[in-house]
Amino acid sequence: MLVSLMPDGIPAYLLVARIASVLGMSFALAIGLLLLIGGLVVPALIAFALFLPSIALMVFVERHAAAEPG
Repeated sequence: MLVSLMPDGIPAYLLVARIASVLGMSFALAIGLLLLIGGLVVPALIAFALFLPSIALMVFVERHAAAEPG
């Protein structure tokens, strides 16, 4: 018996975008914190700024999926 892990009605690209977005956010925050602990403030701020494209990707894809009919 084959069990699907993807709920009905959720497109595959939405799941891929969620995973990529969460990974991007977690890596950006983790690297930023490690750099901050190491005393490298400017690179840490750059790493923290790289959090924004990941959250923007998630917001964009979620809104696009909500606007799709069906």
